[in-house]
Amino acid sequence: MLRKMADVDREVETVLKRFGIPCLKQEQRTILNCLIQNRDCVAVLPTGFGKSLPFQLYLPVKRALVGDNSYGKVIVCCPLVSLMQDQVNKLNLTSLGLVTAAFRGKDKETDELIEAGEVDIIYASPESLVGDSHWRSTIQRLNVTAIVVDEFHTIATWGGLEADEEGKVFRKWFRHLGEIRSLYPGASLLALSATCTKTIKRRVTDVLGLKDYEFITVSPNKTNIKYIVKNVDPQIESSMILILDIIRQMKENFPRTIIYCNSIRDVGQIYNFLVTELSDMPKIEELIEMYHSETSEEKKKAIENLTNDSLLRVVVATSALGMGVNVATCHNVVRYGRPKSAVDFLQETGRVGRDGQHSCAILLFHGHQLRNVDQDIKDFLKSTECRRLQLLKPFLSDEELRSVQSTSTGQHVCCDVCEQICSCQSCSLTVMEKAMKNLPFVDDILESSGSDSDSDTISYEYDSGDDLNNDTN
Repeated sequence: MLRKMADVDREVETVLKRFGIPCLKQEQRTILNCLIQNRDCVAVLPTGFGKSLPFQLYLPVKRALVGDNSYGKVIVCCPLVSLMQDQVNKLNLTSLGLVTAAFRGKDKETDELIEAGEVDIIYASPESLVGDSHWRSTIQRLNVTAIVVDEFHTIATWGGLEADEEGKVFRKWFRHLGEIRSLYPGASLLALSATCTKTIKRRVTDVLGLKDYEFITVSPNKTNIKYIVKNVDPQIESSMILILDIIRQMKENFPRTIIYCNSIRDVGQIYNFLVTELSDMPKIEELIEMYHSETSEEKKKAIENLTNDSLLRVVVATSALGMGVNVATCHNVVRYGRPKSAVDFLQETGRVGRDGQHSCAILLFHGHQLRNVDQDIKDFLKSTECRRLQLLKPFLSDEELRSVQSTSTGQHVCCDVCEQICSCQSCSLTVMEKAMKNLPFVDDILESSGSDSDSDTISYEYDSGDDLNNDTN
């Protein structure tokens, strides 16, 4: 056994060198060991942690151990085309020929290569894997030894939490992903996500038929992110006026910020408001950009990079700028309009502060937007005690919450509620935090009647041919 473990260690080290990676984190190595040993695994790890690396290393390591360069295939079930494109491009670039990767649906030639067994890591949507009977029967002939369900929380958030919700879910094939196991009964299954409530975990393990599996998790509590909530006037002008004023004052020194919205319409209206009001500023269109499912691929790449030497200061986006996108050197996220769930909010706020530096997550909403919102989010919005604890309640056990309370709360860097009771005598606020203090506050925080739109009474119109009410692609 020791000799075999030494063999695994040696091959892992060899493959890591080929990938240009010095070492694996403990959680990454545990995932890789599960795949090598043909065991199921569920891993909930923070954004930017490197969740994909273990399954990308799996085939080169396993092939070296069994002495078969053609051993096995990996199927990766992925919810978004942009995410598949990004991972395939990066993997083909960094693996140096150790494995080949492609996603189903790119073009006819690629699909033929996949079906012929010429691709090692095959990315595909749930609609392809269980919803397309022809393609499903075709790929069943492949020797698939590992199945990966990436962003597995979407099984519940897009496929529905309840078994009887078939007719009203966003993407119904997410709720049938367990059928993949029947195609490859000998394959191990790895489920990955950055966020998972206790309720979602139960739903996902039920859908995927997981019983005896390794569970790996790192707390979603990011202590460097401060949570701030403001109930504001529904008009974009009122909500964005202070941000506009700071951009005008600071120009290219404005702290890099992502503004998340619920719809393409809201993205366009906020973007148009900012660039119109700041049209007299030089290079304003280089300072502010927007990102959604209809954004061109060339423009997406420019925005996704968000490098230090870029002039880009503000990106107004839908959730399309989300799962799997590496947003670097950004320490402010503004959520305009209520998120539907705590999972969505943690996913979006996880885009910032990846370098460990102090960051802010600011939620701007108005009372009319509280219909059709999870109770978890309502509790977070109306909390008169620590918002961090309230936000993490659906995700952590009582013991874990007590640990968070003893180490992360009651300080001005925790949330806007804790800031009021902080006694450190050295409180300091960032530019964005100071701006939020000056933003007019609306008192009807629990008001839930009226329109559910995020775009009421706004004059900065934006036209798109896409569905303007939702944007999750």
